[in-house]
This record gives sequence, structure tokens and C-alpha cells, in this order.
Amino acid sequence: MSLGERLQAMRVQVSTPNHEMSAALHGRDGIALSFAPGWYEQCRDTDLERGLRSLAKLLWVARTREYWRILSRHSGRPITAESPAISPRDITYRENRDGLVATASTPDGRIVFSVEGMRSWTVLIRPGTVHTLSEHEFIAAVERTVSELIQDQYRKIAQLKDSIYG
Repeated sequence: MSLGERLQAMRVQVSTPNHEMSAALHGRDGIALSFAPGWYEQCRDTDLERGLRSLAKLLWVARTREYWRILSRHSGRPITAESPAISPRDITYRENRDGLVATASTPDGRIVFSVEGMRSWTVLIRPGTVHTLSEHEFIAAVERTVSELIQDQYRKIAQLKDSIYG
């Protein structure tokens, strides 16, 4: 299996510490969200914001660890971080990448995700969302929006690479 195929087959799963919410990332941008039975009907919009922010951080850490594990297995040696920057362009690229802001929202703006440098996550849920959307509708909206957020990040990274490295 090629490295690209291994990365495309990557799958990681995480849960919030209280196990009320779980998420899985598969491939580059496939997301699956789930809630503990009955939790969605009892939660508040602020509970969703806090839980989704926590899940996003946990999922990105798990994804990064799995990415390095796959690279290590492929290369036959341990890889746990990026190679050191070797040129001023590399330094500029990394600085700019770490400041990139990716965003995505549902068409109605009810659910908004943003992330800076894939480290600082913001999740905004319009008040009343829990009472407006069913659990199924909410999950589908979040999965689409997070996938769009990841795609926005990849697009912006590609543009940044093109602008710095040509």
C-alpha cells in the first residue's frame, strides 16, 4: 500500500472525557459524530460548543499522532515531528501556516467552526439550535461543516505553498 493510500485509509476516534460526545476522522476530511443516548435532548447549546471544541482538539491530536505513526511505518524509522526548517522560505511558510485561519459554517450560520493554525478552535452554536434541529439534523450539519473546514484548511495550505515555493 502506498503512503497516500495509507493516509487516505487513516482513521482515528476520540471521545470527550465525560463520554457524552464521540467523533471519528477517516481519510482526509471524513467526520462521524455521535452522542451518548439521550444526551442531545438534555444538553444546552453551550454544552455543544464546549464539547465540540474539546472533540476538535482531541481529534486533531489523535490525527497528528496517527499521521506520524503512518509516516514512521512507511519510512522504517521513527518520525515524531517535522524536519527542521532549512531555509528562510521554510521558516516563513511555517510561521504563516501556523497563523492560517480556516472557517466553515452551515448555510444558515447556525453552526460555525473556525481554527487558527489547527490549534486554537472556536465553535459557535446559535442559541436555540438544540430545540430547532433534531439530533440527526445537528450531526449531519456538523459533519458537513467540519469537512468543509478541513477542506478550507487544505486549500489555504496549498495556496500558501504556492505563494512561498512557487
